Amino acid sequence: MTLSLKFFRHSLSVASVIAVLFVSLCADNAYAIGKGEKSLGFRAGYTSSNQSAVAGMYFQYAFSRHFRLSPDVDYSFRHNGNDALSINLNAHVPFGLSADRFAIYPLAGLNYTSWNIHEIKDIEDNNDAKNRVDRLGMNVGAGIEYYAKPSLKLAFEGKYRWTKDYDSGVFTVSIGYIF
Repeated sequence: MTLSLKFFRHSLSVASVIAVLFVSLCADNAYAIGKGEKSLGFRAGYTSSNQSAVAGMYFQYAFSRHFRLSPDVDYSFRHNGNDALSINLNAHVPFGLSADRFAIYPLAGLNYTSWNIHEIKDIEDNNDAKNRVDRLGMNVGAGIEYYAKPSLKLAFEGKYRWTKDYDSGVFTVSIGYIF
């Protein structure tokens, strides 16, 4: 009899832990993406076009739970004589996971990139002849974000930027303030 009572207590405690975990993962809707949600943040990562680091800022505005616009500005640091300023306007379609603490989103959008092509003419004088190449393009990609707090989110995003002669993959991690 005592063995079955111990088993019952153990089963009850395991069921209680599972119930608490389930409620904590599924009941907290404070992190849900809602209409009018705005966020502002910083991002950093890697771009394959000139194989260098990229850093920038973004702003997001949710028009509904499953649609938001996300303009951003990125700078690709100079490597192999090239650096760039990129301005993007992307549309995200977020889907909440795990009680909306996680969200995944496909993205698509427009891109304007201004590439600076540097050619060192004379190393002693350090003369830097510079050419600029401007391109319009399109973005397609996806991301995942984690709502750490109701006012803080972390994200990873990967996108492919189609532009004439300068196609690239851009991979970033970001941190943002939600207001």
